Amino acid sequence: MKKKIAITTGEYPTHGVFTLIKYLALSLNTSAEFKKKYNLEIFVFHENFFMKIKKIIYNCFLIFKNIIFCQNNRIHKFSYPSYEFVNECISLKNKILLFSSPEIYHRRKPSLILPLLNPLKNKKCRSIGYIYDLQHLDLPYLFTKKERKFRSKEFIETIKKNEKIFINSRYVEKGVINKFKISKNKLIKIPFNPYIVDEVKNIKAITKKKYVIKKNYFIICNRFWKHKNHSIAFEAFSKFLEINQNYQLVCTGDKSDTRHPEYFNDLKKKYFHLIHNGDIRILGVIPRNDQLSLLLNSEAVIQPTLYEGGPGGFSSYEAIAYQKKLVLSNISINKEIKYKKTLFFNPLSSKDLFLKLKFINSQKKVKKNNKKIIELSNYNKKKLGKSLFKLINQIINDKN
Repeated sequence: MKKKIAITTGEYPTHGVFTLIKYLALSLNTSAEFKKKYNLEIFVFHENFFMKIKKIIYNCFLIFKNIIFCQNNRIHKFSYPSYEFVNECISLKNKILLFSSPEIYHRRKPSLILPLLNPLKNKKCRSIGYIYDLQHLDLPYLFTKKERKFRSKEFIETIKKNEKIFINSRYVEKGVINKFKISKNKLIKIPFNPYIVDEVKNIKAITKKKYVIKKNYFIICNRFWKHKNHSIAFEAFSKFLEINQNYQLVCTGDKSDTRHPEYFNDLKKKYFHLIHNGDIRILGVIPRNDQLSLLLNSEAVIQPTLYEGGPGGFSSYEAIAYQKKLVLSNISINKEIKYKKTLFFNPLSSKDLFLKLKFINSQKKVKKNNKKIIELSNYNKKKLGKSLFKLINQIINDKN
């Protein structure tokens, strides 16, 4: 009889967590050895999953038969408006179960749960926790004292209550070892094997027209958190426009920063002229397919971030998966990326970024080789799937 492996969003998932579980699940699905030995179940917790899940993990429905929706404190039946994605799921005969509590893990009796962000009470099986970053310790000025204390306490509990801990980088690995005094053997660095998580459909010039993009453009795909450092990119791009006006800077992502609610408005005021004229296009949150289409057709992806938990953040991951030029801040964690189309720059120097944009503009355009991009993506996905299979086997069979 096959053992069950549970991949979960946890009770209070962020967009990054949905991306992670999709990344793990889709790669495991490529491993024939894994599918022979284990059944995979995906647990999705969300307060408003009918509105959100379609956008975030829709493509998982097309592959996995066991997707379990858990909505806190309420059990739902399919008495909602007839959303297209629900009908499609039912027609594909996917097993969709609705439960109200994390106790559902125990009812389903998995052999292993991953990745757990929040410590699970009364745990009855093995588990892999997840520490995404140490931003509250590395950039304490972005958090209140209460927030810092809460995050540290939760991470300590996560370390105590899980057999292993996922981390995304050597940088975070070193930080966790130094700050929480744990053995390196307890930590598992998720391999950095960028592959195409979401394929783009119908890439057309109409997408550019839809968002009033009339020129060549660079793109930033980040939420407007203060530490994402849009300000240095805007400053560098304003200098770049002085020598080449045939470019726009396109920004996608949520415009809010809950810790610094004034940040986006301050940025808009400072660069009002460029934004008003359309030189800088701030699109906010747009459909996933549109965002990827814009990324694919850009001259380069800019990632000016001051802090990440994984190398380059997910926009860098996607740039590499799609073989795009990447202009990346040279913070320690980002230097873990080994990718020949990367140009590193000092994130505190708008002049350095300006020079990198100028260099990209001077290069000849190279036609994309879509076949090679897909081949490399499939290779990386299978490689990650094999690595995860070996890891899961090891943890489940470990008698300690």
